[in-house]
Amino acid sequence: MNDDATRDVFERGREGSKALFEKARGVLAGGLTSELRAAAPFPLFIERAQGARKWDADGNEYIDYSMGSAALLLGHAHPAVIEALGRQASKGTLYSALTALEVEWAEAVKSLYPAAGQVRFTGSGTEATTLAFRLARAATGREKILCFEGHFHGWGDDTSVGIKVPFGRPHTHGILAAVNEAAIVCPADLESAEAALAANPDTAAIVLEPSGASWGTVPLPEGFPEGLRRLADASGVLLIFDEVITGFRWSPGGAQALFGVAPDLTTLAKNLTGGLPGGAVAGHEELMRLLDPALEYKGMRAGVFHRGTFNANPLSAATGIAAIGLFRTGEPQRHADAMAARLREGMARVLRHHEIAGAVYGPSSTFHIYLGPTPRNGSVEGLSAAALKSIPPAAVQALQLALRLRGVDLMSYTGGVTSAAHTPADIDQTLEAFDSAMEELAGAGKIERL
Repeated sequence: MNDDATRDVFERGREGSKALFEKARGVLAGGLTSELRAAAPFPLFIERAQGARKWDADGNEYIDYSMGSAALLLGHAHPAVIEALGRQASKGTLYSALTALEVEWAEAVKSLYPAAGQVRFTGSGTEATTLAFRLARAATGREKILCFEGHFHGWGDDTSVGIKVPFGRPHTHGILAAVNEAAIVCPADLESAEAALAANPDTAAIVLEPSGASWGTVPLPEGFPEGLRRLADASGVLLIFDEVITGFRWSPGGAQALFGVAPDLTTLAKNLTGGLPGGAVAGHEELMRLLDPALEYKGMRAGVFHRGTFNANPLSAATGIAAIGLFRTGEPQRHADAMAARLREGMARVLRHHEIAGAVYGPSSTFHIYLGPTPRNGSVEGLSAAALKSIPPAAVQALQLALRLRGVDLMSYTGGVTSAAHTPADIDQTLEAFDSAMEELAGAGKIERL
């Protein structure tokens, strides 16, 4: 089908979503509440979800590989999470007071994370990252944050310069020049990181996604987290792991437990709550003491200011406790990892069968599809962050739309995540859709052949 025909078929089956988007544009800025949900020709409006599937306003069914932007390792509407949510909701939703639940929740986190001497809950992953940077600056007396090309740490100001190509430039207006200047962006290799630290002795912390940039879109070099730990220790800077996505998903104790590398501070969100709003910073007790209002630090009580109406709200605490109880076994991770491996292997076979230039890769329960020439057929080894994050937008949109038409919804860009709810039958159905989509797109010249 040509572009117009594909668009017409999509729109004819989704009149409800189209009408809702037109209505949304009149009351919501841009017609949405997160730019990640933007899609061509319009976003889907979802009415319900269960397990690994979701249904839109027109009743169309999709195998979901977004899974709440990777927040639903257990799948949609998991019985244990729903039961905990309902039980707590009947007792009240917000007390503006401490609860036994948040203590139990923090104990659960501490028991799994090597770096979690103490925990402070926040309202989101972005808030957790913001607080971690504030703690690092307060503890070291330094200002700069070293981050890496393409690594995402929320929508806050501090690391906005490193997210999109071209790296090193802000991707948004409205940020103070001094804030941008406090962010150091370099390629994810130890030589570049060491040089950046040497050139910037006022660096407070190094922060990274231990998955690699954008939840693994750009894989890390072998031994990179371990090398950063050594560099941080030698330079007197703090090491921050942004485990908003890797947390609980890579292993019960996240990437740090899997790699055997303990950061000074860890940020968590998404699966931390079982899929409700919330985040956390975990760190060594001497760092976290700066948040204690009973203790003075450099003339202030607390040394680091932090508040939040919805921090550790009882709904998120209850569902977080329920979810972590299941994550602790490691079984959800093992199943999701196996489903992702099955999907990656099948997608790679499809690319080879249709002689399409590209690769399928990804750690843990993720998959990423690279469309374009590779240095080594079927591998992204040697490709830069800029290359991996610069698939032509037309090809990305064509892939997303072709898969949605076939009942498959990706998370973002050209990848997604699996969950404990995905089944071999879901994977096989997805591979049939992917095969059909690749045949159509390659035949129409929308993606490259070898």
